[in-house]
Amino acid sequence: MPNKRIKICPWWMGYTLLLPTRKLFNDPFKLLSPYIKDGMAILDYGCAMGYFSIPMAKMVGKNGIVYCADIQFKMLQKLQKRAYRHNVSDNVVLLEVGFNYNPEKLFNKLDFVLLFAVVHEVSDKSELFKNIFSMLKNNGIVFFVEPEGHVKEYEFQRSLNLAINEGFIKRESRPIRNSLSAILLKETN
Repeated sequence: MPNKRIKICPWWMGYTLLLPTRKLFNDPFKLLSPYIKDGMAILDYGCAMGYFSIPMAKMVGKNGIVYCADIQFKMLQKLQKRAYRHNVSDNVVLLEVGFNYNPEKLFNKLDFVLLFAVVHEVSDKSELFKNIFSMLKNNGIVFFVEPEGHVKEYEFQRSLNLAINEGFIKRESRPIRNSLSAILLKETN
C-alpha cells in the first residue's frame, strides 16, 4: 500500500551529502567493509551522487560491480563523473528508477544491498523489499539505515516489518550516529 505523499530530497542537496566532514560519522569504509568483499555484486539503492557508491566500487575491486539506482537523473550524472574521476567507472552501472532500473534483470545476482536514508522516500515500501529479496542471492545482506529524527522509530519499525514480511531476517542493529539501522539477511532453505 503506497504511503502518504512522499518528499524526495532535491538533486542539488546531493552536494551536501558529499561534504568531507560526513566521514566523521558516516565513513563508508568503516561502515561497510565488514560486509563487502572483492568480486561482489552490490546495489546502492538511492545512491544520490555516490557518497557510498564510489567507496563500494573500490571495495569490490575490478571483479565486482556496483549497481547505482536513483530516481533523479541529475544525481546519476554527477555520480558518473565522480566514478570516472575515481577510476571506478568500469565497475559502476547507473540505473534510473522508472527508466532502466529493472529488478528482474538482477534476479538472484546481488550479494549486498545498501538502503541508506532512502526507504522513507519510497512510496511502495513492500514492493521495494520484495524486489530486493528477489535480487539477492541466498545469504545476501541488506544494510538498512534511516535518519533518526527525520524518520520516527515507529516508521522505521513499520518498514522493518515490511522487510520481514517479504522474507528477510533481522540479523542485528548497527549503532550509527543519528540513525536507525538494521542488518537484514536473505536466508532460504
